[in-house]
Amino acid sequence: MSEKETSGQGHIPHVPVKSAGFNKGMVINVVLFLGLIALYAIHFIGQPDDPATDDPRHADLVEEKVDAALHVIAYVDNEVLMEDYMLAITMRADFEAEQRRLENDLERRQRNFQTDVERFQRDIQFGNISMEEAQVKEQDLMQRQQDLIQLNETYRDRLSRKEFEMNNELFEKISEFLERYNQDKGYDFILGYARGGGILYAREKHDITREVLQRLNEEYDQ
Repeated sequence: MSEKETSGQGHIPHVPVKSAGFNKGMVINVVLFLGLIALYAIHFIGQPDDPATDDPRHADLVEEKVDAALHVIAYVDNEVLMEDYMLAITMRADFEAEQRRLENDLERRQRNFQTDVERFQRDIQFGNISMEEAQVKEQDLMQRQQDLIQLNETYRDRLSRKEFEMNNELFEKISEFLERYNQDKGYDFILGYARGGGILYAREKHDITREVLQRLNEEYDQ
């Protein structure tokens, strides 16, 4: 038995792949979990004046029944799943490659812009450009600066959309798999554990992460 512990550089911030949506309804799951325990406790412990409660075996029986009831619940560690699920790894690598490509493109444009600004300043300093030409060049540089700001926002939005789409695809794949997986297992609840989420403690014997992960990767390989 173990206790789970709660725990960009540049113009385009690094946005890691997350298990978006997988924690949805966590609080509701916890309330259902506690309600289930309460129901079984009321059912099996009985009333205070019940003679059966004096039986020394009664406490053991209650514990056995409650423990059996908890077997209808399992959980998956989201962090482990996102770390080792091959589809998530592939998507994360694709996301990071796209991020690097956009960052490099933006940095190249910014360097070119800075070079032109410095050249313009030198031309003015040494009188190599007329007043009319200077005004035209200044307007051009100001427009390019605005274009860079807009491009930065465009790239940021593109990465956000890509991350959102990846998270949705992962959530749908995992949910669809768990529905098939549970046809044989018969769990009433399969919860998603995440540090800082609604589940503060869980017995390891209810952890099905490794089995789920193995079968997900087998399907991915196929």
